[in-house]
Amino acid sequence: MIFEFIIVIALSLAVSLILNRVMLNLGPRLGLMDEPGARRIHVKPIPRAGGIAIWLTFLLVTAGILITGGLGKSGTLSIPWLNAFAAGSAVLMVAGFLDDRSGLSPLVKLGAHLLAPTVFFFFHPVQTGILPASWPIGYHYLLFMGWAVLLINAFNLIDGLDGLCGGLAAVSTFALAGLALTNGRTDSALLLLVMGGAILGFLKYNLSPARIFLGDAGSMLLGFFLATAATDAVGRKAVMGVILLPIAVAGIPLLDVLLAIWRRSMRHLVRQMSGEKINAGIFTADSDHLHHRLLGSGGSQRKVARLLQGLAIVLAVLAFLPLVLGDQVMGLSLVGFMIVALLGIRNLARVEIEHTGRMIHLAIKLPGRRRRVAAALFIYDLVVLVAAGFTGVMIETNRLIRETHLEYLVRFVVVFTVLGSVATLIVQVHHRLWVRATIRDVVSLQLWLLAAAVGTFTLFSLTFANLEWSVLRLTVISYVLGCAGICFPRVMLDILREFGLDARHRKSRQGESVSQWPVVVLGAGDLGTLFLDHLKSSAHDFYPGMRVLGFIDESKALQGRRLRSFRILGGLSIVPELVGEEGLKGIVVAIRRPDEKVLEALDALADAHSLKIYRWKAELEEK
Repeated sequence: MIFEFIIVIALSLAVSLILNRVMLNLGPRLGLMDEPGARRIHVKPIPRAGGIAIWLTFLLVTAGILITGGLGKSGTLSIPWLNAFAAGSAVLMVAGFLDDRSGLSPLVKLGAHLLAPTVFFFFHPVQTGILPASWPIGYHYLLFMGWAVLLINAFNLIDGLDGLCGGLAAVSTFALAGLALTNGRTDSALLLLVMGGAILGFLKYNLSPARIFLGDAGSMLLGFFLATAATDAVGRKAVMGVILLPIAVAGIPLLDVLLAIWRRSMRHLVRQMSGEKINAGIFTADSDHLHHRLLGSGGSQRKVARLLQGLAIVLAVLAFLPLVLGDQVMGLSLVGFMIVALLGIRNLARVEIEHTGRMIHLAIKLPGRRRRVAAALFIYDLVVLVAAGFTGVMIETNRLIRETHLEYLVRFVVVFTVLGSVATLIVQVHHRLWVRATIRDVVSLQLWLLAAAVGTFTLFSLTFANLEWSVLRLTVISYVLGCAGICFPRVMLDILREFGLDARHRKSRQGESVSQWPVVVLGAGDLGTLFLDHLKSSAHDFYPGMRVLGFIDESKALQGRRLRSFRILGGLSIVPELVGEEGLKGIVVAIRRPDEKVLEALDALADAHSLKIYRWKAELEEK
């Protein structure tokens, strides 16, 4: 069997190399050329016909396997799946060809994105594994279509560097093939390896410096292939497996899509709330994708592609561990995901955090919007409580499979939502300035939600005495989910301010604007902490261009430590070194009563290095 798989990969690779070589010459004749531009990295026209070569390779090799009898008639990714994929992918290839040649409107492209999974589902209806099998097929279709459209757009957006999109797709394809083999799905593994070989043949000509591109046809094809192959190849696992599968299949592209939606939405809201004229919507392309930022930090195309592909491998391994070894290693995967998430937020989500912080600042400060914000928060809390109760019901009843009293479940969700909403109104969570929230505010909210949960449990345990343990489990699950959903966004406001402060004042990276004004804060005490709090809560342009490098303090015991993530660099003697290495422009004095020696030393440093001296004060004065 292993020898057969090697033959399949080698055959697919050889055919792909030949067809990509053909497309290098045929692409310009078909008008499939990617011209250099403002959002392009390449400097000369390059054919974008690699997707056609991959598609033809896959169809030709699988047809050859069919003729030789190497593919079964009842496997998950066998003849029925292949017919459906050929029909659905043909829709995308036609749309992609027209888009690569002369351009299509976003509405027409969206229509093709919707039509392709519809055609696939018509020929090969699938159950998603998330919804119960007894539910009408229409619900499975809607969920599958959303999943397919998401992956099509994810791989389309990530296709911005030589070797990046194809490399990520290759990682996902071979990972799925390995998982399919562990599940005994040889037909699935065979077809996945055919696609993997086709992608490798394309990468031969696409690695930096690229000689051929995927084009929209190719990137959409790869997203569609993984969307249609993933569930069938792996099999219908438990709910946790269904959640982990998207991370394994398209973790990096999906992250890029989510960040793009978040970034453009926040940017749009900031401009709208600031009264600026908005010429572009949230679907307008930008140059803030993951690969653009990594390029801006000084990495080459090849290094950035390898970095993101390595991260994709890490995510795939973390996601597949529980699917292969069982739930006992779920904790290890969750810890790995948390580490990756924290590193990603700190290093990759800087632009999104800044726009989000500014939007929140504007929303809170504009008086005319306070009622709207309060109303929106109330509606949000209401939705969270309903979702928490419904999710608790789904977990307790194993997605409504276990025999239960449906009327009792509906009543539980209603009562939990009503009592929870009353609790939020009593504690006045919709009128508080959560950017100034204290631990007491959070604990108070949790206690009132706990009171609502206890009230719900008491009412239902008295009414349904025979279901007391079921009610208790349901109440605990709903309370935990509801408390997390309501408290977390409010706590996140302060976390966003911390991350935003850190992002705005971290060491500037290569490629960023050099018109910044690096400063250090003299005094790592209470006044210095107040200065950081002021920076954290102020608008982005309150101190235009000012970037805090860290603290300086004459106390030897403090030097080398950190204050609110800023390092205490040393004493005044380190200032000349900072001027030379970091381009230091000023010193912010955060000492209430600096002695004469300190003032004289500051004056001497200012004269010697052309530094500006600022005085930060936070004092109470009587009029």
